[in-house]
Amino acid sequence: MSDDAAGGDWPHRVLELRIHGIKNTPPTEILGREQAELRQTQGDENGGFWWAPRQDDPDRDPDDVLGTVDPAVPPTGVRTEAYSWGKLARFGSGPLLFVGQLFVQLAWLLLAPFGLANAAYWTRRIPTQRPGGEWESGVGGASLRIFALGLTLLYVCALGSVSLDLGVQCVSGTACTALPSGFTGFFSTAPLSWRGPQLAILSLVPIAGVLLLFLVSRRARVRYEAAIFDAADRMGGRGVLRTGRLRPLASEGFWRTARVGSPTERLHLAAAFLLVALLLAWDRMFSAAEACAKLQTFVSGECLGAAARGGDVPILIGGIVAAAGLVVAIALVGVLAETTNPGRVAVDEFLRDRLRRTGTVTAWVLVGAVVVYVFVGASLWFGGQYEAPGTGAFLGLATAPSIVLGVLLAICVSALGWRRGVPHVLSIVLMTGAGLAFLAGVAQNPPTQDGDPGPLRLPLFAVAAVLTVVQLFFVWWWPRSRSGRRAGPPERFRAEGWAGMGPGVMMLLALGAAMILSTLLVLGVQGWLVSGSAPCGCAAPPHGVLRAPIVYHNFGDVLPFVALILGVVVAGIALSLLRWMPMLTTPRTRDGRRPLLEEVDAYRDGRIAASTTADRLALKILRARRLAALVHRGEPIFGILAALLAVGFVVALAVSYSAAFRAIDALIGPALAVIAAAILVVIAENALTATERPISMLWDLMCFLPRAGHPFGPPCYAERVVPELRDRVTDWLTHDLQPPEGLDLAARLRWHDQQEEVALTEDRPFSVVLSAHSLGAMLAVSTLFTLRPGDTDRLRNVGLLTYGAQLRVYFGRFFPELFGPDALGTLGARRPLLVKGDPWFTQVEQDQDGDPVVVARSDADDPSLVQLLTQPDGSVAWVNLWRRTDYLGFPINSYRLDDRRPDDLDRGADEFGPPRYLVKVATHPDYQSAPQYRVALLDVIERIRAGQADGGSSRR
Repeated sequence: MSDDAAGGDWPHRVLELRIHGIKNTPPTEILGREQAELRQTQGDENGGFWWAPRQDDPDRDPDDVLGTVDPAVPPTGVRTEAYSWGKLARFGSGPLLFVGQLFVQLAWLLLAPFGLANAAYWTRRIPTQRPGGEWESGVGGASLRIFALGLTLLYVCALGSVSLDLGVQCVSGTACTALPSGFTGFFSTAPLSWRGPQLAILSLVPIAGVLLLFLVSRRARVRYEAAIFDAADRMGGRGVLRTGRLRPLASEGFWRTARVGSPTERLHLAAAFLLVALLLAWDRMFSAAEACAKLQTFVSGECLGAAARGGDVPILIGGIVAAAGLVVAIALVGVLAETTNPGRVAVDEFLRDRLRRTGTVTAWVLVGAVVVYVFVGASLWFGGQYEAPGTGAFLGLATAPSIVLGVLLAICVSALGWRRGVPHVLSIVLMTGAGLAFLAGVAQNPPTQDGDPGPLRLPLFAVAAVLTVVQLFFVWWWPRSRSGRRAGPPERFRAEGWAGMGPGVMMLLALGAAMILSTLLVLGVQGWLVSGSAPCGCAAPPHGVLRAPIVYHNFGDVLPFVALILGVVVAGIALSLLRWMPMLTTPRTRDGRRPLLEEVDAYRDGRIAASTTADRLALKILRARRLAALVHRGEPIFGILAALLAVGFVVALAVSYSAAFRAIDALIGPALAVIAAAILVVIAENALTATERPISMLWDLMCFLPRAGHPFGPPCYAERVVPELRDRVTDWLTHDLQPPEGLDLAARLRWHDQQEEVALTEDRPFSVVLSAHSLGAMLAVSTLFTLRPGDTDRLRNVGLLTYGAQLRVYFGRFFPELFGPDALGTLGARRPLLVKGDPWFTQVEQDQDGDPVVVARSDADDPSLVQLLTQPDGSVAWVNLWRRTDYLGFPINSYRLDDRRPDDLDRGADEFGPPRYLVKVATHPDYQSAPQYRVALLDVIERIRAGQADGGSSRR
């Protein structure tokens, strides 16, 4: 794409490319123009580049106050474009409008735990990469993939609990008064009146549910990820020789190599088929023993001997094969986590061969899983009638959900030590022993409502607790050990999210989301099934009580208490801090034409002075600062939530339902209904606006990084955004060049590649400033790392302007190897505090005193982002704007208030909006309307030009 100017006379030498953030700001708002004034120059209906052809002659508002900055009026010689990517993270319902959108949003809600699992993958310690495009996953990659598979199996258990357990109870005599008579009538005649055929039909529900989640995710990936890999091939610097260890974002294969593609999808589908087949065989094999109907008595001798006494050989064979196949599928998921090249073949050839081999193997595993499922289902259908336990419950789900939940919880606790250096094998041994002891202790629970527990229950629970405490002790102590100190001082974890325990915390949140959705589904269906009127008009149903698997009952009883405790903690923190009117520190502005409130340079004892100002605008600004400071405490709040969920999982697994929760069941039902109603209201509200993203801002955050943990996770919009931004930058820098005549297509492409690489390092008459807001800053930073021209060269002709960014305190702490201080070349940040008026009080003090936080250093040989943007004259072509009233924006380097390098990266922006009609407090949006934005943009442009002049003179 080139300018519209005729010939070689281009009126614009600088491209200001504005990138919006998580609120999906439309191009009209980004550019300050009406839709009729804009033209899309590249892209499609989901995203692309926009600009106003009349940008140099805009219609000015005559009522604008002198000094008001109009984002529609760029500086002279600057072409302003808007890049819109928001719809890439959305998924519409087509012609079905609200109803279809509602179901799509519900499907995306079910995929949210998978997205959190993908985010957890990138919180691990990601190693630097070798040149060539292969990928080394690092410690915990295999375990996290197995954890992701466990989330799929947990959904299979939940869907199976609805159909196989509750469904078979309804058709076998339990009163399900809400069901239409046609449903029970369908199963009233032989052979459908037999338990085997009933289960064979009802088993289609969990299979269909998993296939639906797969199709929803698959369709979105086909829509968003198609036709992007050719552009992704260019991002590593095709034809440029790379040496040494590369930062992950600078590696060639980061945005190109699929880490969980079709082979992993097939394994998840195969595991779903095999688990359902195993559960069906389980019910048939153990049906002769009443003890097998309860989790507490399943390991008894009577239950374990039932299968051996049974005479159904085909079912026994099918169950054994299904169990063995499930183990194989789990093992393959872990094996496929690594893509290390043995070095004997070229990387591209190695990746192709590996994909071909794994594709063939996993395809056969999926075919075999389907065959086993069909074989078990047919054996049940034609195997004749067999007796069900007295409750009519489905035996396969008496223990399976508890086992799956327990295994996933053990992996989460193990993951707490991945970043902190605890040996992975040691964690696996400790948590395996704790899990086995815990399961044996659960088997000692009272088998009946008024029964007595087994004599070994408390000793076994004590063993499990001791092993878990030992694991947690190693998580705390290992960085301080001699082995841990060899990797760096333990203080480096202060600059990482949750003190380096990010993988475990994120996985606990993913497991909590999956378990909450599963519990609400199972208990919601159970409550609905018995919500109708009894057939005889009696006060109580004439048949047995409908019961779901015990783990859902227990967690359903625990969940309101988790919500209540978290609410009390949050409310207590808010009330204790709202007594103060925090002024906090105000960043200095540079050449701003409107003054800010008086800044507070230092605090006394961490206490924020109460405001006595009578100025109404000042009072509004101070309140906005206070509310922003409350929101900034998200990291510790989510850590508390993860801990509460972990305790809730333990209670749900360990406590006998009849002994502990019988008295509170009447209160729990309404509480769960309130939680479910709140979730449905949010989903319905989003469905009413087809352009709104599912699950609000959490969605864009989950979709930012490539899928690497769960294959059914939401698609990564950055896999299209980053290549498009890179191509636009290189296209602008070279749009005045024409290839020599007589070149064929292949030669022309090679010529363009060479010119792009030269344009990044040599003086050019054109330059680009990436202007990025909020999450757009992460997209811009990712793009700049892909622009790295070579081992020794630095970027020329490209600058960065960020505002309202979360690089330092969120993404830099949660994903240190990607956006941390070592990768960016900036200062680290401590965690926010819960008990201070300013959550960043300690960090402000350290920044003011020039005492940097110790950060982990990588073995990367390539430059950091600051080094990449450093010009020959020593200036850095990067400026960041922030304000204290921004609930999502922070400094990217330091809270210091002076302008001494390197703190000149950060500058303040006005905390109140432009005085057009009513002056309002400026928070996260409206940075481009602040006078400091124009000054910062011109400064970045001047730094690029000064670097060009110095570079040119040095070469001369």
